[in-house]
Amino acid sequence: MKRLAAALLILPLVFVSQQAGAVTKPVAAKEMVAINLATPITANTKMQILGSSIVLLNDSTIWAIGADGIEKWRLALTQGAASIATALMADSSGNMWVAGSSANVPVVAPNSIPTTAPINPDNVVVAPKVPTRSDLTVATVWKISGAGQLLSTYSLDVKSALLVNSIAVNTKGFTLGGIRATDTGNSGFLISGTLEGVFGAPINLGTTETNIDAVIRGTDSSIYAIGNSTETLAGRKLVGLRDGIIAKYSSTGKLTSLVRSSASKATREWNSATNSLFLTGYVQTGQRVESALTKFATNLSPTWTFRFASTGTTIAALGPSGTHFAVFASKSAVKGVSNWKPSRPTPLLLTFNSKGALTAANSATGVPIALGYSKDLGVVLMTSSQTAVSIFRLT
Repeated sequence: MKRLAAALLILPLVFVSQQAGAVTKPVAAKEMVAINLATPITANTKMQILGSSIVLLNDSTIWAIGADGIEKWRLALTQGAASIATALMADSSGNMWVAGSSANVPVVAPNSIPTTAPINPDNVVVAPKVPTRSDLTVATVWKISGAGQLLSTYSLDVKSALLVNSIAVNTKGFTLGGIRATDTGNSGFLISGTLEGVFGAPINLGTTETNIDAVIRGTDSSIYAIGNSTETLAGRKLVGLRDGIIAKYSSTGKLTSLVRSSASKATREWNSATNSLFLTGYVQTGQRVESALTKFATNLSPTWTFRFASTGTTIAALGPSGTHFAVFASKSAVKGVSNWKPSRPTPLLLTFNSKGALTAANSATGVPIALGYSKDLGVVLMTSSQTAVSIFRLT
């Protein structure tokens, strides 16, 4: 461990609230427009944008709708085994890659009760997710065409319960990231494979309380694992109540860099990331909660950063020409947004250019739960409320 720790690049992170990039002219927040949904959507639904389609995932069913809210296709992923699909990503060829966990024993008769995320109208910070079903030990990947046809199914039994939080795909393969049950709690895990479904050996990070919420595959096949932890990792001890973590692995699976994002007596988490290493998460110190937004270089040094008062959850998306989007439930005025002073937590979508300058702001209703972008649809936001799930686009 000492030898490994000495080889690691450890970079401290210092954040300054609402500070980054060059000063720009203030922007005015404009309202997004809700899509008329032909069929209701539940709050535990995942979303990914693929061309002109909004692809939705819930438990073991995936379907696509258009900008008019009308369903294009639907596919049930479960095939003789209990499965929960929990992450999805589009590749450069127009296919969807879905990941989840399955039981290795066939189901005699489907008699499950659909799960629905508890209503959380103000999106308050909640405890990290952990695997809840001990029989779901098989990491499963489904490859689906843009027209909704199942092309391939790949699986690997890791012999312990797991929850897949993220999947990353590029031309060289895929990587899953999430949480795996251990004898003493849970570890973060990474599982990589080729596009033909040949899996490598799982990589574990931590042993008692480490979570991986997002994964990124670099063009050189390096892998970035993003999440949070309360335990010592690679010789680096916990600083706050919970620290955000970024771990970089080489193409051979060797841990080469580890960054802890931390503050004394604070809870820090990274929850969302783009391929450009734009990360979003939250910081909680006592009753004060802020969204943290940081663009990192490949050596994991921060290039620009912001913090905004919020209720916690913050979601990132990548746009064209180095544009970055971040959405969170804003609780106060935001420097650079001229007409923004919400009376209650309200979704605020911010757009930044490649240098971290704020270029646009948009608002919606509800609580942000998913964000995506495509050239055909632009930026798309999904929110939930006590009564419904809504999907918004820019006008």
